[in-house]
Amino acid sequence: MTSGGAKHEAYKIPQTTTLISYFPEHHPVPPAEPTAEEDVADSEASENLEEFELGEDVYNLIFISPTCSSSFFFSMYVVALKLTLFTFLGVDLYSRSNGGFDDKSPLIRATQFFLIPVAIAFQQDLIHVYTRIANIRYDPAIRKSIPEATEGKFALSFLLRFIDGLYSLIINFVLLLITDEVLSIFLNFAALGFLQSIDDVAFHLAAQGYLGDRMEKHCEIVKATTLPRRVGDCFTNSLDSVLFLTTYAVMLAIYGYVIAAENHFET
Repeated sequence: MTSGGAKHEAYKIPQTTTLISYFPEHHPVPPAEPTAEEDVADSEASENLEEFELGEDVYNLIFISPTCSSSFFFSMYVVALKLTLFTFLGVDLYSRSNGGFDDKSPLIRATQFFLIPVAIAFQQDLIHVYTRIANIRYDPAIRKSIPEATEGKFALSFLLRFIDGLYSLIINFVLLLITDEVLSIFLNFAALGFLQSIDDVAFHLAAQGYLGDRMEKHCEIVKATTLPRRVGDCFTNSLDSVLFLTTYAVMLAIYGYVIAAENHFET
């Protein structure tokens, strides 16, 4: 009996863990988790592949259209028209205010203070410049499909848009400071919004074919064109916020100077 028991012990079934090792194909090893370096490399690669649309406006039409084409001259005309209308408005504002910003009630001054960031946010062209400076870059490869899209014209479109947005902001800010009624302040914002949208309206007219098939084709190219994302350090990626806050700080400083000058003359 003792030897039979020992013989029975010799053929004892192995444990489950031992059986698993006999059939590894039924229990595949889970894939290794990516390292921190691999995660960073994957994120940078995805950022490099990310692209931004140009935006549907006459400034990008200047960028992609041939220099001596009707699309280019039409876009330049629209920009000049917009700046001219803002100039006429500025001259009228100056004549109405006689060059002064004083004699405003505390309610008006409080309304002006809270509308300063709103005035900046309403400048679509200026905000567009801030956003694109921080997030997109010129890619020479674009000239393979659009030979006219040179880096110089890319810079020109940015410069014209910046001048437009900054000029509009100055006019808006002056109008904000000289207005004597709260309701008039809000009505003036609506009126200035009409002037700011002239370039967008002109582009959509051209895109719908009202100004010729060739210009319509150039507008379609603008809609389909993208530029790669700018990849840089933390400061570069936050440049749009820095520019916005800097603009806000400058306007607050001017507003504070106007209030201080008003109090000085009253005393």
